[in-house]
Amino acid sequence: MRVSSLRIGAEPEGWRELGFEVQPDASVALANARLMLTGSAEAGTIDSWALEGDDVPSEIDGLRTDTGSREESGAVHPNGASSIDHVVVVTPSLERTTGAFSQAGVECRRVRDAGAGVRQGFFLIGDLLVEVVESPEVGDGTPARFWGITVEVEDIDAAAETLGDRLGAVKEAIQPGRRIATVRPEASGGLPLALITQRLSGKG
Repeated sequence: MRVSSLRIGAEPEGWRELGFEVQPDASVALANARLMLTGSAEAGTIDSWALEGDDVPSEIDGLRTDTGSREESGAVHPNGASSIDHVVVVTPSLERTTGAFSQAGVECRRVRDAGAGVRQGFFLIGDLLVEVVESPEVGDGTPARFWGITVEVEDIDAAAETLGDRLGAVKEAIQPGRRIATVRPEASGGLPLALITQRLSGKG
């Protein structure tokens, strides 16, 4: 099973201004998923994703899930975007969400204690990493929900030059040897979006 697309509440023009090549069907083609831009009705949110594979569920612990097929990407983006590094999901219970992913055939690769009551579980769906964050700020009993995405770029300094003040300062990422910068909320339409340098090895 692998991710084929994510539906994002965003206007295409805003993503063009961020240096993404937006297709005529209002999609952004990346190597490991296509981003479907659905307009401003659900601005700043990831509404759902589509998975390719057998026995795809209709939801995973509240995450709306459709069935879809991966389309090969040949798009070249002015900001150097290549693929999605990871998708972030928030939940009040890492154990509950881990159980739901397990039922869908996706196992947790590792768990990290981030401090202040926050834990992170890491899941690999095909070639896309999903980071599930358990936070005390998420209400008990609420379903898991999509939060944001981080996109790999070939040259983050060049991307920073392209985006100008739409991008925050480039800094060292948690992962050794990588650098990251967050797109300002007013530029991303409210969606938590970051750019990061490419991995030197496999996902995980």
